[in-house]
Amino acid sequence: MSLNHSPVACWSSQVQLSLPSGVPEQIELAAAAFVQQWGLFDQNTRDAKPRSDCYQLTYAMDAWQLFPPAQSDGLGKHPLWVDFVDNPRFAQTLLLREPLAKAAGLRANQRPLVVDLTAGLGRDTWALASTGCHVLAFERHPLVHFLLNDGLARARAHPKTCAIAARITLHRGDARQYEGAFIDENNAVAWPIWLVDPMFPERSKSALVKKDMRIFHHLVGEDLDASALFNWARAKPGSRWIVKRPPQAPTLDAEPPALVITSGRVRFDCYLPIAASARK
Repeated sequence: MSLNHSPVACWSSQVQLSLPSGVPEQIELAAAAFVQQWGLFDQNTRDAKPRSDCYQLTYAMDAWQLFPPAQSDGLGKHPLWVDFVDNPRFAQTLLLREPLAKAAGLRANQRPLVVDLTAGLGRDTWALASTGCHVLAFERHPLVHFLLNDGLARARAHPKTCAIAARITLHRGDARQYEGAFIDENNAVAWPIWLVDPMFPERSKSALVKKDMRIFHHLVGEDLDASALFNWARAKPGSRWIVKRPPQAPTLDAEPPALVITSGRVRFDCYLPIAASARK
């Protein structure tokens, strides 16, 4: 699978598996499969030594965690991991008056299917699922998908989060490879909301940019085909298309959005269905 991200060094050469002893057998098997598939350096092999210039993928506190390189500049010491169970930011249901819910056009009795084309760490995916929406989520980066899938698996196993997690179906890869995953295009009632949140250059190294997102930027890079992905989705049946952008960034498409919702450091450009006459 080809990833259309910016030409950063191959992510797998920057990540080292460091698996502690005594982990469950299923964790060892998952680690071995991931290392074999993507060519990570396995610190647990004979004569292997930890590298201070690599990210460390390890299993701790019953979760997969990614630690920044020991000699990193400004990435901190805390790991990047996905925790929907105990992280307080995920404890509250997304309110209909909040910008993301407004952008999706949610109403009191309306919970459409959402297709999140760039799930990332799953924050918007989870927020929309918390309202009762079913979310079909796609993540193209193998390591990001690995961490998100782990977080969702733990959420499905916990009684306080299992209902929300059950409304999320996660796929690894580009949605354009998954035509069979989508709803019947003749069923207009079920036409979904489409969400695109592309990776763009980091604006600065200020404290405003959280360290976990800086790790994310460093490993993933930019989504160079964001416009092509949006245009593909725009040609699909849907009731609304949302593009999440920084407030001062240009629109992703030449067509002006029908609605713009700005909140803090985030802007939602909302597009409505194209009239039949405009397609000709």
